[in-house]
Amino acid sequence: MDAVASGVPVVLRDYQLQLLTGLRSALRTHRRICAVMPTGAGKGQVIGAIAQGAAAKGRRVLVLAHRWELIEQLSGTLRAWGLEPDLIVPGHPFEGRQVAVGSVQTVARRLDQLGAPDLIIQDEAHHLVAGNLWGQIISAWPSAHLIGTTATPERLDGKGLGIEAGGFFEALVLGPSAAELVDQGWLARPRVYSWPTAKGKAPVGPGPGGQGPERQSEFDLQAAARVFGDRAAIGDAISHYRRRLHPATAIVFCCTTQHAEQLAGAFRSAGFRAAAVSGTTPAAERRRMIAGLGNGEVEVLTSCMLISEGTDIPSVSGAILLRPTASLALYLQMVGRALRPAPGKSAAVILDHVGNAHRHGLPTEERTWTLAGRRRRQGVSIPIKDCPQCFCSCPSAATLCPDCGHLFLTDEREEQRRGLQQIDGELALFSGRARHRPKPSQPHQPRPRLQSPSAGCRSLEELLKREQERGYKPGWAKHVWTARQRNA
Repeated sequence: MDAVASGVPVVLRDYQLQLLTGLRSALRTHRRICAVMPTGAGKGQVIGAIAQGAAAKGRRVLVLAHRWELIEQLSGTLRAWGLEPDLIVPGHPFEGRQVAVGSVQTVARRLDQLGAPDLIIQDEAHHLVAGNLWGQIISAWPSAHLIGTTATPERLDGKGLGIEAGGFFEALVLGPSAAELVDQGWLARPRVYSWPTAKGKAPVGPGPGGQGPERQSEFDLQAAARVFGDRAAIGDAISHYRRRLHPATAIVFCCTTQHAEQLAGAFRSAGFRAAAVSGTTPAAERRRMIAGLGNGEVEVLTSCMLISEGTDIPSVSGAILLRPTASLALYLQMVGRALRPAPGKSAAVILDHVGNAHRHGLPTEERTWTLAGRRRRQGVSIPIKDCPQCFCSCPSAATLCPDCGHLFLTDEREEQRRGLQQIDGELALFSGRARHRPKPSQPHQPRPRLQSPSAGCRSLEELLKREQERGYKPGWAKHVWTARQRNA
């Protein structure tokens, strides 16, 4: 399906076309449908195609969003599809056009002034709950068809979006998974670093009244900000950015506005171009800062969840997580900001300082979505493991570290039980161009068993010596020694 606006065609990808086919099929039997697509998969273009198709049949369409940046993006997308929408926002008169993009806050205030739409398209459908502003709008026009789009079809507390769960949707139409889009090159491959001590728990203090680190199924962000806002934690975030990401750009997700300001100041003191954005930042200044990530004016942008949804900045190479969350939806929204591909961007680096990856898994993990939501399970760790050499987080079944190439060996005691012996050796890059076979005149020599780079080192001093001899990254020896002491 193509559309032409100003002579520029819009061409949908195959998986977007398949999703549209699924939506048409679902609408034959259901009135309210939720479409699921990973962050960065192009939900805006699907919305544009849906709106154009409905408008071509003479139907009135209302597209709902909750932030000005999203309204701007959606309006531009609709224009690319040859539609000139009304803007239902403060300061804009309503002209009664066939297609409109509205702020949920303004639409809720003007319900008695607006004509009933035939189709409502809601961006970020996980916000739709009976009783809130979104729910009031949907309830005001019960005969309208509803299509919601989201990357995470559940609320931040894990509750579902279906009617039985207190939501509005009757059917779920699934698009491709994040793993599929990564394999096809439509998303950048994530590379996640997480502390090995963060096994499903964040190091946050108790909430008010000694309630513990979680409050109402979520972490006490004030307590978390006090922990991650000290100089040691801030310095750690800065050093990891310098080593893992710089000179690429990053978005930092903080616990509070004050935490974001504090962290931006620490990055600036360390010599980086950093800025903080919040809900009180003027809209023009906020847009300038976000644009600065693409033009080099800003290297690090800190925020307290202001840019967790709908922020399309393909040039951003990393996400730094200093905001712990018990919500899978929120976690995927945060890491999704870094997954959009861009020229010269080989991977999306996720620096998880609070153990979110251990709670929720890697961004590309296969997940089963339902309108019923999921029951929260406390104290359950996701099956991932950390490389003992570089501490990159990867699936528990991995045999090689995706970052440094470290070979994960079976437990040493298991090797001894099998009677295997290992000798010192180094892995080298195999290009496949030359395969060396033993000459016929030479007896066949058995291949040596490969072993860990730290094998044979029995003290921190020996590890430091090997780190220097082999040119490993600074800190490798201490990481390995700490891991040994923890697992002893």
